[in-house]
Amino acid sequence: MQARGRFSRRCRLLVCAVTVSATMLGGMAAVSADPPPNPSDGQLQNSKIVKDRMADKVGQLSALVTQAQSQLQVLKGKAEQAEQKYALALQQLQQAKDAAAKAQADVEAAQKAIEAARVNLAAFVRSSYMAPSVNSGPVGLFTASDPNALLQSGDYVQFLSDRHLEVVTALDKATVEKSNAEAKAKAAVISQQNLTEQADQAQQNAKNAYAAEQQQSAQLAAQQQSYQTQLAAAKAQLASLNGQRAAYNAWQEEQARIAAQKAAEEAAQRAAAALAAQEAAQNYGGGGGGQVNTPLPAAGSMGGWTAAKGQAAVNRAMSQLGVPYAWAGGNYNGPTYGVNSPGTDGWNDSSVYGFDCSGLVLYAWAPQGLYMAHYAATQYTQAGSFHPSPGQFQPGDLLFWSYGGISGIHHVAMYIGNGNVIQAPYSGTVVQVTPWNQVASGFFGATRPLT
Repeated sequence: MQARGRFSRRCRLLVCAVTVSATMLGGMAAVSADPPPNPSDGQLQNSKIVKDRMADKVGQLSALVTQAQSQLQVLKGKAEQAEQKYALALQQLQQAKDAAAKAQADVEAAQKAIEAARVNLAAFVRSSYMAPSVNSGPVGLFTASDPNALLQSGDYVQFLSDRHLEVVTALDKATVEKSNAEAKAKAAVISQQNLTEQADQAQQNAKNAYAAEQQQSAQLAAQQQSYQTQLAAAKAQLASLNGQRAAYNAWQEEQARIAAQKAAEEAAQRAAAALAAQEAAQNYGGGGGGQVNTPLPAAGSMGGWTAAKGQAAVNRAMSQLGVPYAWAGGNYNGPTYGVNSPGTDGWNDSSVYGFDCSGLVLYAWAPQGLYMAHYAATQYTQAGSFHPSPGQFQPGDLLFWSYGGISGIHHVAMYIGNGNVIQAPYSGTVVQVTPWNQVASGFFGATRPLT
């Protein structure tokens, strides 16, 4: 029975060694022996410099566009003011025309009065020829029928003389007033015409300046858009190079893991062979039976977390590289159609099939039994209780960015090792690998899931 037990144990060890070896060989077959592209540090640095320069240009042009828009508002106000001045000039011109028309009407009325006086004067002259001369005293005295008639005739003559003087004076006065009114009306018309021309010119100048400023603003906006496009391309290039570097590092780590696994399996095979030889010697050489105790592997977990689970979450997230960002997209099972965001970047995300930042990490950790809310601020405390500092990050850790406190958390990414994270940045981009300290400003902290 004892020999049978030893033989059985030896067979189990040999079977385990063979099984592990087969597993290792199968894993090696699934990994390419050729390394992926590995961009140089110089390429990465140059790409970052280009991205930073583009960002500076976009910022400068944004300031110029803002300044141009401010100038547009000033010029618009000046144009409106010129229009008001023009309207005032037209009103004053109309008032001058009305005054001139009134003066002309007064002159015409005076002219009619003069004409009436001239008719009376003509009648007086005719009666003077038909009657004795009113200028001859003796003739009037002899021809008068009585003293009263003589007196009446004298009064009549005096009346006509006064009336004649009055009419002539009115004629002269009306003529002078007419001349003055015409002069004033003419001066007013000339003045208002000049004022109108000045207002028209001011209005035209303001319109020209406004149009020029609009053209300048449009040119600046177009240039800004061009730089924005170049910035996006520079960011994509940097992300691509970072992704290649991360893939290369992951390949190196996998090669090292395979080599270590192979060495461990070979050691296990040697140990199994040695144990079998020892048991054979004891069994057939008359040696006493003994109990072989093998040490148990040290526990490598903190709560439910293990390095293997963290790496499994990383691998699941890395399988989604290149999947588009979709606002509020993604769930435990994978990408979903997003939701149109209230901003301008994600206005059409309901037609985009992909992940947002928190959707990606909850998808990555779901197979490990961690079902988190689709909300980065909640994930900070929901994922785990241990919050590692920079320098302590392990693959699978969640990193968070905030505008202020836990409630201000607005972005989450997953650490994958070698200073990099995998993230879904924002609308218009894709799931990508980025150095964790280049994700955004306002890094808040990290959480190790399942702790």
